Amino acid sequence: MMEMANYSLSEPNKNVLNAIELWYESKRNKRGNVNRNVMAVGIGISELLQNRFPLTNDYVQSDKGSQVRGLSGACIKTVLARHGETRAFASEGGRTSRGTLPMALELAAIINSTLPSDTCEDARLEAANAIANFFVERIQVDFFNRQRIKVEIDLQKPISAIVEDILAGASLRSDKPTGTVAQHLVGAKLEMLFPTIEIGKDNSNAADQQTDRSGDFQINDAAFHVTVSPMAKLTDRCRDNIRNGIRPIVVVPRNKVSFAYGLFESEGLGDCVQVIALESFIGINIEELSFYKRSLIRLNVARLLVYYNKRIEDIEPDKSLQIEIPQWALDEMDAHGE
Repeated sequence: MMEMANYSLSEPNKNVLNAIELWYESKRNKRGNVNRNVMAVGIGISELLQNRFPLTNDYVQSDKGSQVRGLSGACIKTVLARHGETRAFASEGGRTSRGTLPMALELAAIINSTLPSDTCEDARLEAANAIANFFVERIQVDFFNRQRIKVEIDLQKPISAIVEDILAGASLRSDKPTGTVAQHLVGAKLEMLFPTIEIGKDNSNAADQQTDRSGDFQINDAAFHVTVSPMAKLTDRCRDNIRNGIRPIVVVPRNKVSFAYGLFESEGLGDCVQVIALESFIGINIEELSFYKRSLIRLNVARLLVYYNKRIEDIEPDKSLQIEIPQWALDEMDAHGE
């Protein structure tokens, strides 16, 4: 069972959430995925519970008896927004699926059998809100976080701006994988720049563990440390680099460059550690590799995306960290036999 959120609920409503969690988990397929209509049904039922209990079949069904009352894409969007989630989920909200109504009736029956028949209005509203919160979290974890990172790759922009867009796309996810994405973007860029050198391939969970390298990546006498949140322990790693004759290069997002400089200055390392904006570190190299030719820039942006996705495929257990590669980039790679 997944770890439940720490709701401050009455005992009956805790029982309802436990029963709903069991129902939800029973809907996972062999690959561990849950159809998004299951999530839509949960949201729809939580909205019906806002207004009435028990949830009779006549009430759960629409007037024509073929759909779930009130369930629509607009309904789902409203509930998600109420809980601070603004990403697009489903335009129909499962309304037109044949399996939606039977699931809704099944879930309503579970709630009816678990909530006490004399549940007062306050307890009913508490249950409805808790159920909605539960399914919003499931949508975030089991739908949004399993989708590849989607970002518009606009080649009219500088490559540094494209990298910034990718990081922004990653930051929209509830699990905030920006650090992992940044690390593998840098790794992909280094693989392109140094094709004859083995570039480190540690997954993000191992990034801070001791390896035989002096940083996230090591190339000859330079150690690259990639982070979106520079902290004090980074100064210790850089000090060890310097002591061992290794040049530390710290790669951080543009908006963290000043902070990182200040961090090393405060530790007396301001003249010893090179701090580079991640967006420029990748962007300038891609443009240089392309000799600033539009056609080669197009190809090398495609390569960056493909190399990045290959790293995620090879290293990370969460494949949803891959970027949704536009068709033009795939066509570009095919045209060059890559």
